[in-house]
Amino acid sequence: MISFSIKRDRNNRINGFTCSGHAGYAEKGTDIVCAAVSALTQSAILALERLVGVKLTLKADSKTGFLDCSWENLSQKIEQSELIIGMVALGLAEIQKQYPDHVNVDEVEV
Repeated sequence: MISFSIKRDRNNRINGFTCSGHAGYAEKGTDIVCAAVSALTQSAILALERLVGVKLTLKADSKTGFLDCSWENLSQKIEQSELIIGMVALGLAEIQKQYPDHVNVDEVEV
């Protein structure tokens, strides 16, 4: 199962996300659930870096499917960052509805 967690700071602002695990829906290379989650998370990283200009800290392990993405909230970029992660969360929530045994989305305070 893929677990996606949105990270929020003490002020309830999004400051990162983690994604870990494998969907296990189909064999490697044909898993549409994994592909959908990967497309959303990679798009979020690209948008945060290239469109918003947020400096990201990334940690990843492709074998375990682990990805940790975090950033320091800058006042002029909070709304844009939250909009991007909100879009990802909406997409992942819809995937979770269709494939509840393969994707879990939640939020944590860090």
